Amino acid sequence: MKKILLLISWSLLFISCEKEKIVIVEKEHNWKSHNGFQYDKIAQMNSYATVDHLFFLGYNSFTSLVQDSLNHPDAVFGGNLCHYQNWCEQPSEKKMPICADYFIAYNQLGNLKFIPTMNPLLTECSVSLNIKIIDSTFMHFDFLPFSLGECIAINDQNQALIPYLSSVDSRADLKLALVDIKTELTSEVCLDTIKTKILSIPDVYQCNVIALESIGDYFFLTTNSMVYRIDNYGNIDNVLKTRLNKIIESSGTLYGFGRNNIFISSNSGLTWNKGYTIPQEFNLLNYTKIDSKIIGYRNDQLLDILVNEKEIIAKRLDNDGLDGISIISVSKFNGKVYLSTLSGVYYKLTDKFFDYKIETE
Repeated sequence: MKKILLLISWSLLFISCEKEKIVIVEKEHNWKSHNGFQYDKIAQMNSYATVDHLFFLGYNSFTSLVQDSLNHPDAVFGGNLCHYQNWCEQPSEKKMPICADYFIAYNQLGNLKFIPTMNPLLTECSVSLNIKIIDSTFMHFDFLPFSLGECIAINDQNQALIPYLSSVDSRADLKLALVDIKTELTSEVCLDTIKTKILSIPDVYQCNVIALESIGDYFFLTTNSMVYRIDNYGNIDNVLKTRLNKIIESSGTLYGFGRNNIFISSNSGLTWNKGYTIPQEFNLLNYTKIDSKIIGYRNDQLLDILVNEKEIIAKRLDNDGLDGISIISVSKFNGKVYLSTLSGVYYKLTDKFFDYKIETE
């Protein structure tokens, strides 16, 4: 009898549990994860947008995206996205650059490969270059980690500036390879190098790359305690005897972030004036522009930056859905803003991108 009562009790409990099923509703986040970047395509190290394409560079892949309403011409099964296998080495701690015409792969033996964005499959349309053949003193590339920005700079003239260390008289010297890339539009989109020029830093004690970037036609290199400006002919000017960890442009004026102060240049970085005090945090951000506005980003944070000769103001942008994610690049394309991250690609409508973060206590 007791067994029968126990069985009835368990049956009633099971029935009641069936009637009261627990429904879990997941929160709809403002930033959406793109389902085209999963599994071995989840880590995306850079992105670049043109009018017609958005490109992504991952650990082992190159991806081309067209507008939502179009089919990508190389997508076998249709859709607006196409992944290409990148057979070249792509180190996980480096942020390799992309421009409209090409992206770059390398290995530490001195080999570089310039691959056309519009024709990434045909190896005969790429350009290979071995720095060690050009400069027998080559030791290894001197590339920054991705948290500090791109490790090779590309200017508006399609030139790439590549830092490396050379061995001279048992001493490690910093050198730069300035490579001119030409795009040939025949039956296929192919690349060709016009020339490669090796540049030596004037002071042999300035052997560490602290920052490397391009603004317009110029490159800016920060070493141990110097800032150099390099033009498209390879001319090097020592423009500042201190470090600038980041340089941004706003309304034709350049702003460089030193350790505690901002530095200001109104002549394309040839001369600099010391400005006001800034918090150290501005040196830790990476910067880009969306709709002519300066965006700072680091880890899972996005900031709207306003800077002028009197002050700098940073406002946090909404990052709902990005908790714990490392943002590597920010690009605008086809009415959306896309983030490449170590955890996939995230997107948001552009008209919602500048919504500020609601701060909670």
